[in-house]
Amino acid sequence: MKLDNNSGEINLVNRFINRWKNKEEEPSISTKIKSIGKPAESVKDQINMVIQRLDVQTKTLDVAIQRFQSRDANMFQCVVKAIANRDQERANILANELHEIRKVEKMLIQESLALESVSMRLKTVSEVGDLVTILGPAASVLNDVRSDMSGILPQASQELENIGSLLGDIVTSSSQSSDMPMNIGGSPNADALAILEEAEVAAEKRVNEQFPDVATAVAAANKRTGVELG
Repeated sequence: MKLDNNSGEINLVNRFINRWKNKEEEPSISTKIKSIGKPAESVKDQINMVIQRLDVQTKTLDVAIQRFQSRDANMFQCVVKAIANRDQERANILANELHEIRKVEKMLIQESLALESVSMRLKTVSEVGDLVTILGPAASVLNDVRSDMSGILPQASQELENIGSLLGDIVTSSSQSSDMPMNIGGSPNADALAILEEAEVAAEKRVNEQFPDVATAVAAANKRTGVELG
């Protein structure tokens, strides 16, 4: 009987110890309160990561633009020289090459401006509602830019695909907080198209301002040649 009493006391102590351990392992009230804000904080951290990676890709595009601008300047001088030497056939070939270079330049500038615009919009995200109105169009823009970059800068294209996937994950994880429909990486919606159109207009303006017109240079070269011959 005495053994049974000791055994019962031991079991009681063990149950008390186990309950105390379980209580210690449970999160405290303060910890629970802090954890409430963690999901939003995590989304903010993810968006900041996206912004940083976008800025890196924007700089990559800007470096590529500088390379093409250097080729543009050299090719332009070659066109002028060919015309001055009255080598029209060579001038035409070089002018066509210059035209293709400028097409790529304009596209790179446009994509760089689009990424910059997306980055600026992401920096305004502060509430769940903003996720719906910004992240969806942003993912669509990245998908469009990625497609254009695939043949020119494949590594940048791959990174943009990764960033787009991350944006999609962020929106998907946040979609439970909103009943609004979201367009993730599909056909660009009105907001995404607006970003792309603004970038295209700005790129066209920059190209026209920065690069001398071939036709004007041809006319000037012909005029100088005519004067020299006269």
